[in-house]
Order: sequence, then C-alpha cells, then structure tokens
Amino acid sequence: MSPTKLNGNGHYQSITVDDEPTAGVVGSESATVALCARAPVGLLAELTHRCPLQCPYCSNPLELERVNKELSTEIWCSVMRQAGEMGILQVHLSGGEPTARKDLEDIVAAASEAGLYSNLITAAVTLNRGRLEELAKRGLDHVQISFQDVDPENAERIGAYPGATQKKLDVARWVTELGLPLTINAPIHRQNIHNVGRYTR
Repeated sequence: MSPTKLNGNGHYQSITVDDEPTAGVVGSESATVALCARAPVGLLAELTHRCPLQCPYCSNPLELERVNKELSTEIWCSVMRQAGEMGILQVHLSGGEPTARKDLEDIVAAASEAGLYSNLITAAVTLNRGRLEELAKRGLDHVQISFQDVDPENAERIGAYPGATQKKLDVARWVTELGLPLTINAPIHRQNIHNVGRYTR
C-alpha cells in the first residue's frame, strides 16, 4: 500500500501508488479520475461501540472504545467529504448503535452534502419519530432495522431489552410513512432459526 500524508486541506492523500489496480498513479488529475473509477462502492462507518442491546452474537470487539475515544464530529464529517471525493457512492452508518451519537444529524448532513447515499443501520429502540424526521430532513436516504426474532419474548431475551420488538415495529412504520426505503436485518442463529418462516409473513 502507498504511504500517505496529511495535506493542507486536512485530508490524507497518497504520495504514490504503485500497486494494482492503480499502478503508476501519482496524484495527477487524470490519475485521480482513474482512482475514483476504482473506488469502493460503499463505506461502513462504525460510529460508536455504544449499544442499548446485549446480543450475544454482536460483532462489537471485546475491548470497546469508550465515548471519549470515539472519532469527533469534525473527523467523521471530513471522512464523509473524503469518501465523496474518492467516488464512493454510499455510506452505511453503523455501530454499536449509531443513534447513540448526539451528532448523528451532522454526520448525515455531511454525507448528503458529499453526495453519498446514506443508510442508517439501527436497533431502533432509542429512536423517536421527531429525530427520525430530522435525520430525513438532513439527508438520510435509507433505514435498516435489526430484529432479533419475530417472537417478541425471545427477541427481548436475546437482546436483553424489554419492549424492543414493539418499538422496532413503530420505527419501521414511521420510516415507511416518511417515504424512506426500509430494510430488515435479521441475524439467524440457533436461538431463533425455528422462526425463520415467520419473517416473511
């Protein structure tokens, strides 16, 4: 991988690129166009490790970053701008639970201004309608809600969050009422596989 340095705009830039598929790119305008044509389609932005759920299958690392170690609003907004400049098309805002961040609206706005299609990946249990409406106004394009099971009792046992299923259903309804696309994230494992058929009903 090419070495990088911080330029005058506060962006990291490649000094040289000598590996495939961008062999020979050294920072010229034509090289930048070529690099953008090969940019990743999407960026997964893990905004925080904080989460109100306690799912045993969670992909969060065992050693979680504390709040005071999270990247700042300014850095995340810079990441969005740089992603847009690279030619990345979409950003998936994840965690942990991304709505735990009070600056989520600013990050969504930065993604929108950068021309990125933004997808919020959320457990939805801490999201209220007013905030969802504000996120949509700031440019949020898509919402993906995780369901631990279609059986409320089992779902709440898996996530250790009472009342979670009804809250998720409420948020899903608000998403569709606001005209946003909705995707369901349904991790399947030994504790809920018996209910797979019910997900499609």
